[in-house]
Amino acid sequence: MESLLSWVAEQWGVTYNAIDVNLRSVVALKVINARFIGDDSAHRRFVREARAAASVRHPNVASVFHLGKSGEGYFYAMEYVEGETLENPIKRCGRLEPKIALEITSQVAAGLAAIHEQNLVHRDIKPTNIMVKLTDRDLLTAKIIDLGLAKPVADAPTEVAISTPGAFAGTPEFASPEQFAGVPVDIRSDLYSLGVVLWEMVTGHVVFRGSPSELMYLHQHAPLPLQQLKAIPQNIKIIIKRLLEKDPGQRFQTPNELLGEVASIARAIEVRRNIKHEKSLGTLIQQPTAPRTKLPVIRVPERSIAVLPFDSLSEDKGNTFLLTVFRTRFFLTSPNYPN
Repeated sequence: MESLLSWVAEQWGVTYNAIDVNLRSVVALKVINARFIGDDSAHRRFVREARAAASVRHPNVASVFHLGKSGEGYFYAMEYVEGETLENPIKRCGRLEPKIALEITSQVAAGLAAIHEQNLVHRDIKPTNIMVKLTDRDLLTAKIIDLGLAKPVADAPTEVAISTPGAFAGTPEFASPEQFAGVPVDIRSDLYSLGVVLWEMVTGHVVFRGSPSELMYLHQHAPLPLQQLKAIPQNIKIIIKRLLEKDPGQRFQTPNELLGEVASIARAIEVRRNIKHEKSLGTLIQQPTAPRTKLPVIRVPERSIAVLPFDSLSEDKGNTFLLTVFRTRFFLTSPNYPN
């Protein structure tokens, strides 16, 4: 099992900051790792990843603009997301304020709702795959940046479902019980992973820690260490407990269901804060959740590129095969997101 789980750490793609010289804008350019050149399975997975990401258009999911090939290698250009991964503020602060944690949870759930609409499951929701940023007006934005393990759910068309049946895919600390079991998963698996992220945001650490084999047992069988949530507001505890149910049928069934609950709790927290501030008493009446507007799918036309030599600015010489790609379309500047 240890060797199987270590497969997750393989970097199938390497991401760089780049400049689209035609549009004169910064993009994130992901290229297939040099050690997987000639590996047909890796190529299919890389193309599947790009196509899955390109099918989703939502403010809380990084957009893919272009997929291309040069020789034996593939690359795709995606939206450059400013900010930092969620892992960084958690490390700096130890734990996040409940209001901020709920806002991040809400925005990630909105991104998952868009992924769910495309009949996909992400399979690797974790802080390093979530970018966060405070805008000029101190409004927080959160965005899912990597669909590297995204896959159609079991009843979707199988043309891009190329993962080995029964194989583990994900990150052990954030994986759902059904991911470890090697059975088909759906969006409820991503909601479990989001529950682990929420737990880490409000406590400063993940739910379970240990070796991959220990984590497999803990996520599948161990009770939650709820004593670690003593200082957390009760209504947030309720959300966490439901997200982290071992049985998918006992969790929130869709991201939109979670969004409604988070919105109600956020309103409750705000009302209590106002009541306390005014030193007055009142009765909290829960308001029905307003339906979320479904965003239209934006179709991006295919684009072509010219291929000329370019110079690599990276110290990593393992990807020198890329030196025949991108000068006309892209200029690489630096490594980008962690994998």
